[in-house]
Amino acid sequence: QVFVCDLAPRLQDVDLRKVFGFYGDIVSLEHIDEASGGSALITYSTKEAAQEAVDIVHLASVRGKTCRCLLWSTVEVIWKTMDLGYRLQLEGLDRKITSQAIQDMFSLFGPVLDCKVQMDEEEQSRGYGFVHFAQKENAAKAEQLLNGMQIGSSCIQVRVARPEDLESFTGCIYSLQAAVSAVCQSAPAPGEWMPPVDYASGGGWEDFDGFEGWEDAPVPHG
Repeated sequence: QVFVCDLAPRLQDVDLRKVFGFYGDIVSLEHIDEASGGSALITYSTKEAAQEAVDIVHLASVRGKTCRCLLWSTVEVIWKTMDLGYRLQLEGLDRKITSQAIQDMFSLFGPVLDCKVQMDEEEQSRGYGFVHFAQKENAAKAEQLLNGMQIGSSCIQVRVARPEDLESFTGCIYSLQAAVSAVCQSAPAPGEWMPPVDYASGGGWEDFDGFEGWEDAPVPHG
């Protein structure tokens, strides 16, 4: 299973199938309309297809918006390590730094499970982001070496993320009871990293009249 978040507004299931069906047969697709940004849970017929979708679509632009594409097994690991020092908050970022640049930079210290530069409605950087490592010691090393370092035109601040930082981001799937329900039938009770969300207030996707430019979706090379 693949979880996709930070989707462009008003995408319909048929639009997502056109993009993600390129990588393999889709068994099911649950489109979750969340208040903090559209997301979808996609089940492929093979693990290889799911991995290829993640490898190509993660941090790629789909209809003008950078989306994040994660294996559900990765989401579960992130969920369990949210408040254990694996996740770093980044502030004072140069406005030209992208999520992919964050991925490339912090991967020098070890495997990165997820990262993001928060964008505004015009897909321009708000100057802060996060990075979530697979290993706690790699996060600690990155914090030690990069905190206060000048990258681009700014000196970045790097610290261990706190629960309240999550409120500053859109498309953070870790707070979604609906995402868990799509997989587990019954969602766990809201916790410190998982505040209750009113999903009924989302709205707006059903008015979309088509998906422009889906032909430009990322495709494999080689």
